[in-house]
Amino acid sequence: MKKSIYILFFGAALALSSCNENDKNTGRFDDADPSSGWVQFVDGSAKEFVYEGASVISLPIVLNAPVNADGIDVNYTITDVSGSSVGIIPERSGVAQIYKDQFGEATRNGNLMINIAEAALTASTEFDVTLTSTSKSSVQIGLPDNSRPTVVRVKICPVNIGTTYAGTAEASTGFVGPAFTQTLVPVAGNPRQFTTASAWGVGFVPAITGNAAAIRDYPATITVNDDYSVTVVGINSAAFPNRYLGGEGTYDPCSDTFDLVLRQGIFTNPFTVNVIYSPVGN
Repeated sequence: MKKSIYILFFGAALALSSCNENDKNTGRFDDADPSSGWVQFVDGSAKEFVYEGASVISLPIVLNAPVNADGIDVNYTITDVSGSSVGIIPERSGVAQIYKDQFGEATRNGNLMINIAEAALTASTEFDVTLTSTSKSSVQIGLPDNSRPTVVRVKICPVNIGTTYAGTAEASTGFVGPAFTQTLVPVAGNPRQFTTASAWGVGFVPAITGNAAAIRDYPATITVNDDYSVTVVGINSAAFPNRYLGGEGTYDPCSDTFDLVLRQGIFTNPFTVNVIYSPVGN
C-alpha cells in the first residue's frame, strides 16, 4: 500500500504559468520559432520529505515558450549527495512530460514524478535532481546565465524517533531553565506514543522558584500524530488534577527534534513553557 509523503521543510512555491509578454520582449524566445524557449523547475529551493514506504515525489516543472503544440519530454538524472538513495530510487534517470496545448488551452506546467520504492531506509539520504535535456532542439534547459532553477536538492528522512534527547525549557516570561536529559519511554502497541517522567526537566520548577525543594516534574504522555504534530497530555494526581495541563507542538523527522509548548496550572501566572528535545550530541 502506498503511504503519504509529508513535506516537513519547503520553500514558497512560485506561481509560474504561461509566458508573458515581458519574457518575449527580453529576447529569450526566437520570434521565428514560437515553440522555442526553456524548461525549469518551478521552485529551486531544497526539499525535505519523510519516508514512510512506497510513494511518489512530485517536483513541478514549467515550460517557458509561447507555443506548446506537440508537448515535450524533459530528461533528468538523480545524483546522490550524501547517503545512498539507490535502495529507494533504483532508476537514476527518467523522463518527465509536459503535455501539448489542447482545446485552445495553453499547457506549460508539468510534474517530474520520482517513484519511491519500499525499502529499509535507516538514515537520511540527500540527492540532486538535475534537468539535463528536452526532446526539442529549440527548447533548452534553463538559461545561459543560470538564473532559472534546473537542479533541486531533495532530502528523504526516515522516521526514527529516539528515546534519549537533550532538553531545553524556556518560559514565556523569558526565564530559561537548566538543560536536562529527556528520556522517552515507548508505550506498548503504539510506536509513536511515549511517556516521560518530566516534560520540562526535573530542575525547571526549583530553578524558576529558587526553591530546591519545589519539585514539580510534569509527567506526561507524548504522542506524535500522523501529520507530525505532537499532542502532550499531562499526568495529574487525583489530589492535584490541574497542575499539568498538557500542550502541543511538532516533531521534525529530518532533524529528530521535538518543539513543544506546555501549559501549566502550578503558578498563578498562566505562563507557558517552550521545550525542545534534540538529539544528544547536536
